[in-house]
Amino acid sequence: MLQALGLPIEHPDQAPQVLREYQHQRLQRVCEPVQVWVHGRGYPSLRILTSQLPEGTCTVHVRCEDGATEERTVPAADIHMVPQPVAESASLPPQYLMTLSLPLELPIGYHEVTVQLPNGAEAHTLLMVRPPTVVLPDTIGLDRAWGTFLPLYALWCDEPGDGATYTRLHELIAWTRECGGKLVGTLPLLPVFLGEAPFDPSPYAPVSRLFWNEFYCDAAAFLKDQGLAAPLVTVTDEKGTRLVDYAATWRARRTALAQLADQLPADAARWAMVQQWLDAHPAVHLYARFRAAVDRYGPPSRWPEHLRHDRALDRPEVQDEARIYLVGQWLASQQLGTSERSALYLDLPLGVHPEGFDVWSRPELFVTGVSAGAPPDPFFAGGQVWGFPPLHPERIREDGYQYVRAVLAHHLGAASLLRIDHVMGFHRLYWVPAGASGRDGVYVRYRPEEFYAVLAIESQRAGCAVAGEDLGTVPAAVRRAMAENGLLRLWVLPFERETGGFREPPRLAVASLETHDLPPFAALWEEWGLEVQQAVRGWLAQHGYFQPGDDAQDPTALLRALLRMLGAGPAAIVLVNLEDLWLEREPQNRPGTGLEAPNWRRLARRGLADFVTDRTISELLATLDLTRKGGAR
Repeated sequence: MLQALGLPIEHPDQAPQVLREYQHQRLQRVCEPVQVWVHGRGYPSLRILTSQLPEGTCTVHVRCEDGATEERTVPAADIHMVPQPVAESASLPPQYLMTLSLPLELPIGYHEVTVQLPNGAEAHTLLMVRPPTVVLPDTIGLDRAWGTFLPLYALWCDEPGDGATYTRLHELIAWTRECGGKLVGTLPLLPVFLGEAPFDPSPYAPVSRLFWNEFYCDAAAFLKDQGLAAPLVTVTDEKGTRLVDYAATWRARRTALAQLADQLPADAARWAMVQQWLDAHPAVHLYARFRAAVDRYGPPSRWPEHLRHDRALDRPEVQDEARIYLVGQWLASQQLGTSERSALYLDLPLGVHPEGFDVWSRPELFVTGVSAGAPPDPFFAGGQVWGFPPLHPERIREDGYQYVRAVLAHHLGAASLLRIDHVMGFHRLYWVPAGASGRDGVYVRYRPEEFYAVLAIESQRAGCAVAGEDLGTVPAAVRRAMAENGLLRLWVLPFERETGGFREPPRLAVASLETHDLPPFAALWEEWGLEVQQAVRGWLAQHGYFQPGDDAQDPTALLRALLRMLGAGPAAIVLVNLEDLWLEREPQNRPGTGLEAPNWRRLARRGLADFVTDRTISELLATLDLTRKGGAR
């Protein structure tokens, strides 16, 4: 693990000496590469390590994020000094921690600071001036709100072939709003590998966390040209369940994007819009060339030698196919759109595919030779190995969190609420060496105060609230940090059972009956067994969630009572899985399985045109809407 972090060690016996040398290097760095200050709490302060008591003055140069510069001098008499212990480093002189107050009113943002010390040494740091919290839901109209959830690949309208497009997403948003809901949640909308190699349709193994998924682009709807139509291709399994055939669909949709790329230059006005967007998003060019290179040569690990270390890919053989992805990204940004962002509840996965663009283009930020995962628990006795490389905890700091900032800005700017997958990863992440099992990993710590600072800055800039996925075994310190920073928790019904009933959710929470990693509620209910079912029915009746005339044995009446409970509760947001409304029993994902299972492929059993006219579904959502607005149960 120390080797993976970049430390020069060949044998475990060398660990004490290697760690002493590493500590020595850290102490010589004078100050941390990143420091955080909360806006509105007086002048910002910097912490600097020095071996000499300062005499004279310190000169502070600040380059603000907007390019403005400031310079101040600070007399030594105004600097607070505290002696610091230097463990196991006798070769170092005594160290003192300087606390240097900057007499500046700095705006929220990222500011480069250089401090010239009286002894001639210089300290460099990135000062993050952050708001106290992320955007709170009640400040953007999301207090006592509700929304619907469905994976976009599962969504269709009149017939399965018309599904899985950004067009369908807009239609679902419109209907949800008509019913009184304010949000539509879905799984990550990031690009995934759908060619022959690699092939991984999991939305939690994206090619990149910086771009949108071209798979959902609807070229025919954009140009109103059915010649560009690329229907969703499905297959039927032995149970009669319709599953997405990603490879066949992507071949057709990729062809449609190529045709669109051929046609657009003839439309001067639209082509000018494309060029303007590309000029404003220069990073998309390298991404497009990367995708074209993967289409031609396979994953980067198999590329010919002349390409393997080429970080520009400005080569004729990939330029022509790259335009498919340039147009695809432009169209995805248009169709996902900013006009509907107030209704989107997006999901940010923890990692990226090891052969993906982010790892290839920023190899120094990712740790190869290990995988993120989870230790053994009652559900996975062997632990879990998730298969993607973790971020390097120190190199992302030295890079000023630029990649993390870009990832968060990309998502927050397109949504009203963002779910952070495995928010505990802000604090620590379980690393498993390559080839080892989930039993053989270790936790590696990150700097949570810096992650939360970036999140708060980008959240406030975008006007987007944030929820953290905190399910399972999560240290109390993580949930305290979430509350202090204004993040919503996830309250999920089966995890909140207590003495026959349910614990009340906190106000800062997204409450739901289950998640995409659990079976739908109807299946969960069957798993609970008769004794638990009777206890839950009794608890719901005792608290008035069944109304006179309700048949407590009727599944729809039970679902209505649970929606009344969630709606009347204090959680800021209630999220309803649409498949629960028709008592679906098949899950969308079976954790711990891979491509052998139909994960991330199952279409909803009912299409949009069908369920929007279903009286029972409308009544269930009307019940939720009424209780959210404080009406009678």
